[in-house]
Amino acid sequence: MSSIMSSQEFFDIYTEDNNPTGKVVSRAEAHHTLTYWHRTTHIWIVNDNGDILCQQRSFSKDSNPGKWQSFFGGHLKAGETYSKNALGELAEELGLSELTEQDLQELYIKKSDTAKHHGMVYLLRWSGDIRDLSFADGEVEQVCWISQDEIVEKCKKDEFCNSLDSVVFERLRVFG
Repeated sequence: MSSIMSSQEFFDIYTEDNNPTGKVVSRAEAHHTLTYWHRTTHIWIVNDNGDILCQQRSFSKDSNPGKWQSFFGGHLKAGETYSKNALGELAEELGLSELTEQDLQELYIKKSDTAKHHGMVYLLRWSGDIRDLSFADGEVEQVCWISQDEIVEKCKKDEFCNSLDSVVFERLRVFG
């Protein structure tokens, strides 16, 4: 979604323990004050070789424009579930509209005290051809498969905007 549309989104607000409060605030308010806990999804896409599908974020994004990221996802809109958001983000950002909840493997909920996020981390095994992907919503500049070792090195060089996720890497047998 464009930065203009994103500021008009509304989020359900949760407690620090991820329980609903019944309150709804705008994306702008949630991100400006950084006092409202809200939900996100992080979908790590891995192929049969163990490589991770990484994206270069759009240069029009309001945070980390043009930076590389090793997962896809977004903020849950008011009334949305984790799985509905994950499937919607994959359809919007990559054109992967044929996926179902059964394709997503829930790993855990990642809590970010800084961003006030409760982020459901998913693993998606997909070995399709990246030339078949479409970036219709303008959030992604390009994608490529990157090995786990190369991601570790690129993170050390500050080429990625996200940190490494040891739970994901452990699941992929990098840190095991």
